[in-house]
Amino acid sequence: MKIAVAVSGGIDSLYALITLKEQGHDVFALHARFTDTENDPVPALQAVCGSLGISLHIADLRADFSENVVRPFFDLYKSAQTPNPCALCNKSMKFGKLLEKAKELGAEKLATGHYVKSVPFENELTKTFGNCIQCAEDITKDQSYFLALTPLENLRSALFPLAGKTKEAIKNEMAERNITIPCPKESQEVCFVPNDDYRSFLLAGAQKYDFSPNNHGDVLYFDNKTKEYKKIAEHKGLWAYTEGQRKGLGIAWTEPLYVIKRSIRDNTLVVGNKDCISTKYAAANTLNFLVPPYLWSDQLYARTRFREKQSTCKVYLQNIQEKLEVLIQNPSNSKLLIDNIHVLSDSKTRLVVEFTEEKQIYAPGQILAVYDGQGFLLAGGVLL
Repeated sequence: MKIAVAVSGGIDSLYALITLKEQGHDVFALHARFTDTENDPVPALQAVCGSLGISLHIADLRADFSENVVRPFFDLYKSAQTPNPCALCNKSMKFGKLLEKAKELGAEKLATGHYVKSVPFENELTKTFGNCIQCAEDITKDQSYFLALTPLENLRSALFPLAGKTKEAIKNEMAERNITIPCPKESQEVCFVPNDDYRSFLLAGAQKYDFSPNNHGDVLYFDNKTKEYKKIAEHKGLWAYTEGQRKGLGIAWTEPLYVIKRSIRDNTLVVGNKDCISTKYAAANTLNFLVPPYLWSDQLYARTRFREKQSTCKVYLQNIQEKLEVLIQNPSNSKLLIDNIHVLSDSKTRLVVEFTEEKQIYAPGQILAVYDGQGFLLAGGVLL
């Protein structure tokens, strides 16, 4: 099998490249140039690939990355949301433009250094649906959450050699092979934001991406006992805050304050005490179904942020225009879900999650990921 391996210069992608070659596959390395970087990994990658007898191809995707990942990053901050650029990048770039390039070069599959599994989806309802995404063996490194917006058909063209590996095992194996890693440091939270300083990045790119940072407005305090609001300060732009935030508000108060809500409609920032930042509900649109809901089991879990455990929940499929609200876990609703399969691609459709226990409020713009009890990624969407 001819396999393109997406190599960034980090240890994970190089491990994927080397192990696939050792298994006897016809491999070539494919490096995506997404941004202009201070320390270009290409020369070191050329040296490593040359020593291994593997060809290296460079895909210049800087313009596509700017429009499909960086611009939406600015647009979501403009609309008082907190984007998840990794999910957007996987959808449009790594398993979008880069996958297209791999196939142009003759590859049957694109392998990456993601910590996820691609295995047959099986439960009491089906054994014939085909491969789907499942959480990695090393749950502390699992990256399935970031694939929640990527179409299943694209993911079925991918290979994930790290599926059953731990980070420590990979480090040990690469040390035994005496391979020099061009980019030995772990990836940043957001690869295109220097030093993870998103505020400075937004300010620096304001003119290019039509971003207005100085949009000051009122800070309203919500009294959880009286249910009343009162102005207590002025904020410096809704983009500079996120739901659940406590530090850096710069407001003197008798108790710690947390961001409860950012309202783009009237440009207000709502804050309150800790009692105000819990919820049992979440809703998402811009949905991506990796497994159709009529095949979902009755025990479901969801995540509203990357670094959190999956929480048990009920999941409802809603479409107001179609006057549809269906509890997906109810077996008696299977026929209704099949009959309304067309709503899955409707932009007005959303998933509403009711968690078993309260959890901290989420940031709109982040990702909702829904799983079953076996760790299969069932669906994803953008949180409202």
